[in-house]
Amino acid sequence: MYRRRRLFVFGSLTILLAFLGWSITVLAVPLPSSTTSVLQQPFVSGELVAPAVPPFGVSAVVADDFGPLGMAPTNDVVPIASMTKVITALMVLKAHPLQANEPGPTITFGQADIDQLDAIIAQDGKYSEVSVGDSTTERDALYALLLNSSNNIANSLAIWAYGSMDEFLSQTTLWLAEQGLNDTVVADASGLSAESRSSSADLITIGHLALDNPALAAIVGTRSIELPLFGKLVNGNTLIGTSGITGIKTGTTEEAGACLLYSATFTVAKESVRLFGVTTGAALQAELQPALGAYIASLEAGFHETVLSDPARPIATVNTLWSTTANIVAAKTVSAVTWSDTPVRVEVRLGDIRGGGAGTTVGTMTFDTPRGVQVVDLVLETDLTDPGPAWRFGHVAQLFG
Repeated sequence: MYRRRRLFVFGSLTILLAFLGWSITVLAVPLPSSTTSVLQQPFVSGELVAPAVPPFGVSAVVADDFGPLGMAPTNDVVPIASMTKVITALMVLKAHPLQANEPGPTITFGQADIDQLDAIIAQDGKYSEVSVGDSTTERDALYALLLNSSNNIANSLAIWAYGSMDEFLSQTTLWLAEQGLNDTVVADASGLSAESRSSSADLITIGHLALDNPALAAIVGTRSIELPLFGKLVNGNTLIGTSGITGIKTGTTEEAGACLLYSATFTVAKESVRLFGVTTGAALQAELQPALGAYIASLEAGFHETVLSDPARPIATVNTLWSTTANIVAAKTVSAVTWSDTPVRVEVRLGDIRGGGAGTTVGTMTFDTPRGVQVVDLVLETDLTDPGPAWRFGHVAQLFG
């Protein structure tokens, strides 16, 4: 009798413990995975704009980080007129570097320079008057080169920096190859020669190189200046200081037409945007420059701040087997500067969602913006609570399935 009673007690206790263990397991086992539906589109885009492209010549423009804006640069090689002087300035500064505001060494003009002046006058080219024994600084000579577009100063600077025109041209050819400017040929220091040629793709790279040099960037961004030897010099680029335009160089010859290599910088949503452009083959500078001013203003208007994520905008929904639904939203607002309707690619990644309180991180959303990747956490907007013991015990198959 005692043995039977003991077996009954121990058997009951075993059953009770097993039931308790099973109950605890049912109550503690992770909930089944929920199903999600992503609402976010695979990209975000702004509003389309139509830039006021000049109706003449050939234009190309590129913005740092954003790439071509409408008209893409090409490798078509054309005469580049006085835009050649930007290369001349870069080569002079390669031989005799200057800090941003440094005057540099003194240049004294001799008879050879007067011969250069006479030759330019005979060609009806632009010049700056000099006499034997006159002197100036390297920096002031560069102002005469780039603001007044003085062809005689181009030749004098090239020979001063490299000893002879042949050596200047030889070293320039080597430098162009080093820079990967394979579409560019420099046949003279001034650009009067139609054999000085380049492509819009190379010219935009040359524009970058010019503005990356602090001394040269300061010179090409000057509207006018009064100098001891040369008097008042006025930049041939009348757009300087308008629409954020900071340079770079005009050019006009019969073969090249009216040309302008330019740069502009403006602010969009507290971010700086810099662009470089070039137009070749227009008829007149008086026609080209106003049209480019309107073009650049229309390009600026095409940049805007695009909201990529907003906590008030659901990214996905999650549905549980226990008939609870919650929105998945971004943890914070993320925005980026975009151009026109260029799309920003979006990638949504969600984890295995089995419940959680409001604010629980359940995934990420990644945006591939022009200025780099931005990642924002995705969270539950409302609680996705445990359905409780009654549902668990009533849906054991789903729990352990």
